[in-house]
Amino acid sequence: MAVSSIKKNGILNGGIIGFTYIFGIYILSSIIVGSFGLSTSSIIMMIAGILAGVIGGIVGVNLK
Repeated sequence: MAVSSIKKNGILNGGIIGFTYIFGIYILSSIIVGSFGLSTSSIIMMIAGILAGVIGGIVGVNLK
């Protein structure tokens, strides 16, 4: 939904939105837990979030 109004650069915009979303979740969860360490699962979560944003950006730009 975030990139459906954008006409081009869906990959870039989707990746940025995916990164922003995952980064926000990481910061909030780190504040709640009290630890800002990066583990393998958090890195995988960040990569998956960025990839989901990229795919969503591609789909959002190409839907009319």
